[in-house]
Amino acid sequence: MLLSAHNSFHCAIAKESGSSDGFQSGKSSVAEILDSLVYATYFKDEYFSASAKMPDRPGFPSHFVPQYTDSVYAARIAALDRKTPFNLVYNEHVRGFIRVYAVDRRNSTAKILGLTKVYFPLFEEHLDRYNVPLEMKYLAIVESALNPTAVSHAGAKGLWQFMYGTGKMYGLESSSFVEDRYDPYKATLAASRHLRDLYKIYGDWFLALAAYNSGPGNVNKAIRRAGGVKDYWAIWDYLPAETRGYVPAFIAVNYIMNYYKEHNIHPVEPGYIYQDIDTLRVSKMLSFEQINETIGVSRQDLEFLNPQYKLGIIPGSDYSSNVLRLPRRYIGQFQRREKEIYAYKSKSVMEREQLLARLQSFEAASPSPVSQTTGDGQVRKVHYVRQGQDIGMIARFYRCEVSEIVRWNNLKNPSVTPGQQLVVFAGNDAPAEPSVVVPPPVQKEVPLVKKAERKKEKSEMHRVERGETVASIAREFGVSIESIADLNGLKGSMNIKPGQKLKITGSSSDKSGSRKHASAKVKYHKVRKGDSLYSIADRYGVSVGDLTDWNDIGRKKSLQPGQKLRVTSR
Repeated sequence: MLLSAHNSFHCAIAKESGSSDGFQSGKSSVAEILDSLVYATYFKDEYFSASAKMPDRPGFPSHFVPQYTDSVYAARIAALDRKTPFNLVYNEHVRGFIRVYAVDRRNSTAKILGLTKVYFPLFEEHLDRYNVPLEMKYLAIVESALNPTAVSHAGAKGLWQFMYGTGKMYGLESSSFVEDRYDPYKATLAASRHLRDLYKIYGDWFLALAAYNSGPGNVNKAIRRAGGVKDYWAIWDYLPAETRGYVPAFIAVNYIMNYYKEHNIHPVEPGYIYQDIDTLRVSKMLSFEQINETIGVSRQDLEFLNPQYKLGIIPGSDYSSNVLRLPRRYIGQFQRREKEIYAYKSKSVMEREQLLARLQSFEAASPSPVSQTTGDGQVRKVHYVRQGQDIGMIARFYRCEVSEIVRWNNLKNPSVTPGQQLVVFAGNDAPAEPSVVVPPPVQKEVPLVKKAERKKEKSEMHRVERGETVASIAREFGVSIESIADLNGLKGSMNIKPGQKLKITGSSSDKSGSRKHASAKVKYHKVRKGDSLYSIADRYGVSVGDLTDWNDIGRKKSLQPGQKLRVTSR
């Protein structure tokens, strides 16, 4: 049944005013994202035009805003559900989000439909590469409304709304010059990998979506509070308010992207579509002014197509993000006049070169500052590892993940040694820097050789009690798991028994052989109750994808206590 925008459907919407905070919070968040497009340059009306090929319309007057009964919405979503691995459902929360996209913000929806021609071919290419359902391309609409320079109140950036730490985990660079979270290509690759890893943890795409929005910690907590059931709607009441509206918004976007014609919405297209853009490698420092003043590409076009360059400067071959995207009609000119473009100097170009030189000299003079605040509130610190600390203790102190520290420092394994310097990125809510993050003072006491001899003479022993593990003993004595394993010749599984005596300090056990030999062995983890792929990956500083590949887990939804998992590459 068809309804107009101003009759009985309003009664249904009025009933929703009493719905949960989760729905209202999510609805407000989506509306904010869509409203923000009004102020984004490339969402202004003058940058869009009606599609040359108008879609077939069901015969509505041009300004008519049709809506439908619940039975119609339910039937259409059921039809979509039959063609997707997602469990698409229709309920009052989904209905509310359909209204946002189809009625309240329909003009923004028309522009988003136009932008799908720019971004969806790219999304589909990378999602397919990582075996992520192609319908996941609609997630970017929920996240950013396809605005590549979107910034959330929490500091998430880009089409896929990556936070700083998560972006770092997936190789997205953030510096004075480059913000890869704004790069549609790199951010899409990172999002595809991240979604794949989350699905390997939960075996459910809606739970993966919830974890993408609020983090695996919140989803795991909600699962525990719901009695262990792994179903999005079963844990819905226990999720953060914004996440409760996340999946309903995703379902509504699925619906509107497939049934926009039935809602009398006509796509309006931006200045460029995907096929009109090409990519070039840039071998030297280059500014947008040089390109604009030599071959005439507008500054606004350059900013739209290359949003990752924060200062309008492409740093050059020393950086990983040294690509330039141009409207295809300019590619030939750029290639013919490349030397001239690099050599071109004007007052504005020289000013930018001077700015770049100052920033580069500043970063070169301070390669490892103890503390430096980044643009989105993250603080870069250098931690000097002290005796008895392991990477888990350091990660807990800075409120980050072990895997993040491993990635930030390009570590081959999560083992650390006293005196080692580690770069960490902490949010503004991280604890104030204690004495451990300043360089240790010069030792004026017993030489290191004599200290080693003293440790060899006297060893501290511990008798294992029931329920203890190597990890719990390491935490109790403030030492690393690896040191206990080396001292006692423990194998990869780290099995210990009540009554067993463990050496906590002293020289390595003869049984263990050399440290080099021990580290070369494959390590295994024995799954305990409550373990997940994510928690195990975090503990050993590897990715979920690595664990599934090394253990041929495939898409199993859960682990079994007692199961052994390989946790090293060799």
